[in-house]
Amino acid sequence: MNYSTSSIFISAYPAAFQIFKTVYTDRIWAVTGSIILKTSAAGPVSDNKLILRPLIGLMSDQPPEEIERHVVREIEKHRRLRNDAVMLEAKIDAAADPESVREASQDYIQAMIAVHAQQTVVSTLLDILGYIPDMPRAKGH
Repeated sequence: MNYSTSSIFISAYPAAFQIFKTVYTDRIWAVTGSIILKTSAAGPVSDNKLILRPLIGLMSDQPPEEIERHVVREIEKHRRLRNDAVMLEAKIDAAADPESVREASQDYIQAMIAVHAQQTVVSTLLDILGYIPDMPRAKGH
């Protein structure tokens, strides 16, 4: 095997979330234990797309209907996290003093990290399922 060293830099704007990691590669680049960048054309995912490998194993024995139920739940969770982040962003704009701005900004960054992590979950599950399922109608408040 021929291994080379590469540096991966991922930035998620506007949360200023950054990962910098040196990795060793043959055909699959390991970024962390469960997040990979797959560069093999033989796989179902495009080049340089983040996927969560453990989810592939967890879903491997599940029928499509069960995978679809998981996808729908995780999409709904992503929407809730996104809505929470939007509300936290508004708190930054409404903050009156520098300390309140700092605290609101930290909360917003934490929320955006969760949003981006959940997006990777949703994306991986959609790749496994192979299509975008119909979503149930939103319930009124």
